Amino acid sequence: MIVRSGFCVLVAFLLTVAACGPVARTAARDIPAPQMVAASGDLLTVNVIELFCQTCAEQIQAGCRAIAGVTSVHIDRHEKLITLQFDPDVTTAERVLSAVDDVVAAIP
Repeated sequence: MIVRSGFCVLVAFLLTVAACGPVARTAARDIPAPQMVAASGDLLTVNVIELFCQTCAEQIQAGCRAIAGVTSVHIDRHEKLITLQFDPDVTTAERVLSAVDDVVAAIP
């Protein structure tokens, strides 16, 4: 009887966590998640607060170029914007945004 109630509590907890959806990796580091500014067709513009220095920008650009389906990356460090061109047959703007979040979270 105790095992069954413990199992029910575990299942309820897992369902609650699953319902909340995935947490952005940047949120786990207490930094703002990249925000989609504009998206149309195969272009995505993202606001990234973490574009402070040239080294960070270079690391983020290299990471973004490695995202599956991304064909070009342009960074405007002063405006803190990244414009990514991607192949819509390979990926979506939402997936690219999530991957940018992972790239930004990986910057030390």
